[in-house]
Amino acid sequence: MRVARLFCGIMLSLVLCLPATARAAFTETLPRGTFLLDLAYNHSYLSNNWDDRGNLAPLIESIDRYEPGGGKQGRLIPNADVEYSVLLIQLQYGILDSLSLAVGVPVVLNTTVNPSFAWEPGDYQPILGRPYSGTDFWEWAGSMGQPQPSRWDGNRGVLSDIVLGFRFRFTDWIEAFERVDLAMAVSVMGAIPIGQQGDPDEPVAVGTTLWDLQTQGDLAFHLSIDKMFTRELDGRLVLGLDVYYEVFFPRTQRTPTGRTHPLLMDQAPYVGRTHTLNPGDYFGFAVAADVVAVRGPTRATWLTGGSLQRAMTLPPLLTISLGYRFNANNQSRFSSRSDLWDHDQERQWQAGYRNTLSATALFSFLRLGAPLQLYVGYRTMELIPGKNVRAGQVIVAGLRAPFAFSL
Repeated sequence: MRVARLFCGIMLSLVLCLPATARAAFTETLPRGTFLLDLAYNHSYLSNNWDDRGNLAPLIESIDRYEPGGGKQGRLIPNADVEYSVLLIQLQYGILDSLSLAVGVPVVLNTTVNPSFAWEPGDYQPILGRPYSGTDFWEWAGSMGQPQPSRWDGNRGVLSDIVLGFRFRFTDWIEAFERVDLAMAVSVMGAIPIGQQGDPDEPVAVGTTLWDLQTQGDLAFHLSIDKMFTRELDGRLVLGLDVYYEVFFPRTQRTPTGRTHPLLMDQAPYVGRTHTLNPGDYFGFAVAADVVAVRGPTRATWLTGGSLQRAMTLPPLLTISLGYRFNANNQSRFSSRSDLWDHDQERQWQAGYRNTLSATALFSFLRLGAPLQLYVGYRTMELIPGKNVRAGQVIVAGLRAPFAFSL
């Protein structure tokens, strides 16, 4: 009976939800007692890397191959393409009007890596009367038990690290900030290490940790500020700034054993069965502008108890958000029995930075009596050069639904 009352008592407390100004994302918190369910589908494309000189380069460096005790067979040139599909499930709850808790559960739906190996011939081989061709090389490798790496599909419905966090908008307690239309907040997030390392014996396999997804650190600290223009621009613009520092903790990883790729991946005998990776921390800042593009019609519906005045406090029909993020990362460190191997791995994860541009359109139907918000977005790291980072592109589509329980 108690359970029945709980479910029958579900009601939407949308009257208390987001203000009618543009979406102040950096300092936004939920009203006390309100939940917000956010489901976002992210599809990312990755085929390039910003190198140490700020030039676009392939994701995987070319590999020179040599005859045992002889000349150069040729060069393997990977032209890898990577695609990730991730469902991000977020649930937020307003402890106070100025304090919200949140949990984020990323589920990797699928990952595809296509290595697309090309071949550059090497030295003249007297035994063949010509240089090795790509076919010659893979036939030779096959005779040594080394298959040609092919397209890899994996991570079907695999969890990434679960993120817990809170945001506290402390300026709600300082009247001077309200007079000048400013809000400031601190956010802290921590990750529960659920994600998995990619299969170390597959050359192009990737994992599902936050480190593999290159999204955020294991522990993150943010300080944010939003400037509203309630009087000057009728609440149609919010400018935001967010500065942050994110920590990655050291982790133990398995080393390739050459079980299925003896010529490419046989490293455990001299590296050790496991090694330690200490990823470089993240730090940087983000700026954003949220603009009310269409305030839309407003109706007195069941969501507001038939009150038109209350309906006018709900979010507008269409808000456009434009953002820029600068993210720097420190040098990653590897520790194993082989200093040479450590050095080679660290060259792939040097200190660098990325520049991300983003655009999001949020459609809110609350003023029309529908308890739903839909959004689409796009992020790219290819338009502004970076250094020693992956240059990915992400398409996002999602929905948000606020609700509350009443017994």
